[in-house]
Amino acid sequence: MKSYLKIRKKAFGYAINGLQHFIKEPHARIHIGFLVTVIAMSVYFSIPIYEWVAVLLCCAMVLAFEAINSALERLTDIASPNFNEQAGLVKDIAAGAVLLASIFSAIIGLIIFIPKILELFNFQ
Repeated sequence: MKSYLKIRKKAFGYAINGLQHFIKEPHARIHIGFLVTVIAMSVYFSIPIYEWVAVLLCCAMVLAFEAINSALERLTDIASPNFNEQAGLVKDIAAGAVLLASIFSAIIGLIIFIPKILELFNFQ
């Protein structure tokens, strides 16, 4: 049992190390900036719990996809250091996944926040 806990602790440390590297990525910082903005807006507008669930799921999805994309880009660069059309396609598909997650998250954000912003400025 003791060795199992040691292994889990070590694995958790690797994950924390990965997150520390991930937050240094330029695109990760952009997504984190949007995350902070969306969380601040959620607090300001006192959104209901079901909207919090949607917002947090969207944030987690975008950040997770971006982390996977960053990892795939690094792995692809190691596996294929010279130009390779297939390696480029792998990177493009992974980036496309992040784009899809971001677009749908933005749509969900608009659905949640546009009525609240309009109400704030008495447009409703």
